[in-house]
Amino acid sequence: VILAPGNWEFELVEMKAPDSVWNPEASDYYLASAHEGYEGRTGYVEETAGAYYAARLGVLEHLQERDRQAKCLVLREVTDDYWAPVGVWQVREGVRHAFEGDHGEAETFHDALRALEPQLPISRTALRRKSNLVAGLQTALTDF
Repeated sequence: VILAPGNWEFELVEMKAPDSVWNPEASDYYLASAHEGYEGRTGYVEETAGAYYAARLGVLEHLQERDRQAKCLVLREVTDDYWAPVGVWQVREGVRHAFEGDHGEAETFHDALRALEPQLPISRTALRRKSNLVAGLQTALTDF
């Protein structure tokens, strides 16, 4: 979970491993994403479905406790350890757990991504192609 200063914006990117329950392809990760801006969504999220809403709930709970809003990117890897669908409760609890204990800090959103890059199963280029936030976040003049 990456939070960056700014108006509310949310995105979930799921990286589904080859040969996992949600990606029967043996060759490459399948990427699914859904995004909303400050005004929210007008329709149901199809590509990430309930996982999107479960992750968003965990993030909103965290931000509400602090009376804050932020741009948020949730990156979720679905490995081949998942041999059966477990339900969106696992996504919600995973996001809640991400806010407990120690957390990292970075000067910019892109620095946070660079720090996470060695842990990601995909390249930053592949992530940029799929993610509105990664492709669109730029340094603002107010950041200086």
